Amino acid sequence: MRRKSTRLAAAVGGLVLAAGALSAGTANAASATAGGGDVGALACYDHSRAYTKPAGSASYPSSGWLTTTTNCRDISIRPNESRYVRVCFNPSSRPAYCQSSFTYVRAGQWNIVATSVLNGTKFNFHFQYTTRSTGRWAA
Repeated sequence: MRRKSTRLAAAVGGLVLAAGALSAGTANAASATAGGGDVGALACYDHSRAYTKPAGSASYPSSGWLTTTTNCRDISIRPNESRYVRVCFNPSSRPAYCQSSFTYVRAGQWNIVATSVLNGTKFNFHFQYTTRSTGRWAA
């Protein structure tokens, strides 16, 4: 009888663990689908665009502005060489302004430079140095 109750306890314990793992996996998938996880970030980066900032200019684009889209909640950059960069904004309600500090962005990986930016916001990237820079951006 003791052997039977031990097996039953093990089976019940295994079912509880399996149910917990299943509900956690479902919650994580729902969160990612809602834009709270990797699925949202991947969708954002699927719409990224290439950039080339020429030497002699600190900003990309050197004239004009980029515009955020509904694809992303943040402004991200993936440079081919590590750099210091900040985002400058051009709101319709006040004069243009830049973030107060530069962010070190690593080469070959996505780096978020500004978070929770409204759709349709005009912005550009301002690099600390005027050397040439290439890579991709998403917003």
